[in-house]
Amino acid sequence: MCPSALSHRTVGLMTGLILCAIFGPAARAGGFALIEHGASGLGSAYAGASAVSEDGSTVWFNAAGMSELDSREVAFTLHALSTSTTWTDRGTSLGSTFGSTPVSGPETAEPGTATPLFNFYYVAPINSKWRYGLSIGIPFGSSTDYDNDWKGRYTTVESSLNVIDINPALSYRVSEKVRLGAGISVQRLTAELGSAIDSGAVCLGLNTLFNPSYSDTTCFNAGLTPGVQANDSYAEISGDSVALGFNLGALFLPTPSLKIGLAYRHSVDHELEGDADFQVNSALQTVLASDTTAASQVVTQNIFRDVPASAKVELPATFSVSGAWQFNDKVQLLSDITWTGWSSFQELRIDYENPVQNPTVSVQEWEDVFRYSLGLTYQLNDKWKLRTGWAFDEEAIPSPQRRTARIPGNDRTWYAIGAAYRVSSNFSLDVGYTHLTLDETPIDNSDPESNGNGQAVRGLFDSSIDILSAQLNWEFK
Repeated sequence: MCPSALSHRTVGLMTGLILCAIFGPAARAGGFALIEHGASGLGSAYAGASAVSEDGSTVWFNAAGMSELDSREVAFTLHALSTSTTWTDRGTSLGSTFGSTPVSGPETAEPGTATPLFNFYYVAPINSKWRYGLSIGIPFGSSTDYDNDWKGRYTTVESSLNVIDINPALSYRVSEKVRLGAGISVQRLTAELGSAIDSGAVCLGLNTLFNPSYSDTTCFNAGLTPGVQANDSYAEISGDSVALGFNLGALFLPTPSLKIGLAYRHSVDHELEGDADFQVNSALQTVLASDTTAASQVVTQNIFRDVPASAKVELPATFSVSGAWQFNDKVQLLSDITWTGWSSFQELRIDYENPVQNPTVSVQEWEDVFRYSLGLTYQLNDKWKLRTGWAFDEEAIPSPQRRTARIPGNDRTWYAIGAAYRVSSNFSLDVGYTHLTLDETPIDNSDPESNGNGQAVRGLFDSSIDILSAQLNWEFK
C-alpha cells in the first residue's frame, strides 16, 4: 500500500501505472512464463522435455541431453502465438474516493494479440565425453492491446514484456547410464506500457488533499469530470535490465528403453531501470498551472514530470522431472511434472527519482504451481514421426482479487499434435500445433494494494490460445 495519502490518492493515480509495466499479461506456463522452446516438444505438449533429447532444443530443457547427440546440430524454430480474449464488464468503477462511479466505455473489450517467438540452438562435440551448446530464446513475455476507451483503461491500455535468454551450456557423459549438464543464462528483460490517467480524478484528488486555491467548481468548470475518456491524460513507461542465472541437469538411462531427466533453472534477479513519459490533458495542465498555494504547488508542478523509476523483479526458479519410455520399436510414451516457484512474487516495490513521490508497493501474493503433461510419439516409417500430447498448467494468481487486466491468466489445458519429417540424412523438419483452453476467468481487482490506483476492474475474461510452430534441424560433421 502507498505509505501516504498523497501518493495513494493523487500521485498514485499516475505512478501506480508503473507497477504494471514490469509484467505482461497471461502467457503459457503459469504467470507470464513461456514454455515454447522447440517445435518437436510442442507436438507432445512438452511431455518428456527433459528426457527425450531428440534435437538441439535439449540445450534449454536439459543440457545433460546434449550427450545423446553424436554430431554437430543447428536448429531454428519459429512460433506463432494467437491469443483470443474477450472481457465482459461486471461493474467496473472508479475507486471509493470518488464514490465508486461507473466508468464510461463499452461493455466488452478484446485485448488478444498475435505474437511471434523464435529459438536458436547449436550443439557440438568436444570429445567422446563432453559436448557444448548454445540456446537463444524467450522464456518470459507476452502483450496486450486494449482500445483507449475500454473501462479498465486506468489500469492498462497496452503493454508488452520480453525476456531474451542466451544460454551457453556443457554436458558430460559420466557413464553409459548417467549424463550431467550445466549452463549459464544471460537475460535481457524489456518492458513497455501505455495507460490512461483520469484527469478529473487527479484534479479533485488534489483539491481534497490540500484545500488549494482552486475548488471542486474549478475542476468541473474545466470539464474535468472523473471517469470521462475524452479528458484522459496518458502515460508511457519503458524499462530494461540485464541479469545472470544458471541451470543444472541430469539424464539417467536405467534400462535401454527408459530415460529419466531432471532439470533445474535457478531464479533470476532483475533490477529494472526505466523512464516515464506523460501526455497531460490541456484542461488539467491549465488547472495545475493556476495553483498558487505554496503547500500544494510542490506537487502540482511535479506530479507529471518525466521521471526515472526502478524496480527489482525476481523471475522464478523451475524444477522438472521427465520420463521417456520406448514401449516398442514404434511407440514412445512421455511424461513430465514441472514446478515453478512463483511464490517469490509476493509484492512489487517501485522507487522513483521524484521528491514528491513515495515508493509504491503492490501486493501480489502469487503461489507456486505445477504443470503436468503426457505425450506419445509414433514412428510411422523411416521418414515420418507423429506426436500428440496433453498438459494441465496451473495458474499462479491466487484469486480474482489479485488478478489484473495485464495478467488475466487462469488454469490452462493443452491439446497438442505434431509431426517430424526426415528430409535427408542431414535435414529434418518438425511442426507442431497446440490449442489451449481456459475456463471463464473472473476479475474483481478493487484493492488499492493490488492495482495501485484504486480503480475497481470487475468482469469476466473468456480466452483461448493457439500455437503453431515449425523447426528446421541440420546435422553436420
